[in-house]
Parts: sequence; structure tokens; C-alpha cells
Amino acid sequence: MARTQLITRLEVAACPTHRTNVGHYKDHDVGCDCLTEERRSELARRLEDARAEGNPLADPVE
Repeated sequence: MARTQLITRLEVAACPTHRTNVGHYKDHDVGCDCLTEERRSELARRLEDARAEGNPLADPVE
């Protein structure tokens, strides 16, 4: 699935090694190439919760 949203701080925290490589995130709507499908699903739930709570980790990376 191609990415439709901006990369968030929570996603970068999940994979800090590739935080400057935007291409590493392009093939996934949530998460990156390093994460398993299970881990990306978990991250999607955490991101949804963070957005609902107004947590700044859900903000896009600058």
C-alpha cells in the first residue's frame, strides 16, 4: 500500500535508524520497511490513539 499520510514522529521513533530516508516509508501507509506487518498494525493502533489524545507524537515530522 502506498503512503497517503505524512510520516509522524511516532513512526520515526519506531525506526530511528532510517528517519532521514523518506523512501524507507513510502510503501507503507504506517511504518516502514523494517517493521513486520504485525508491528505496523500495532503502530497503526498506537498512532490512532495518539491522534485521538492529541499527543504530539502523532504530528508529522518536519
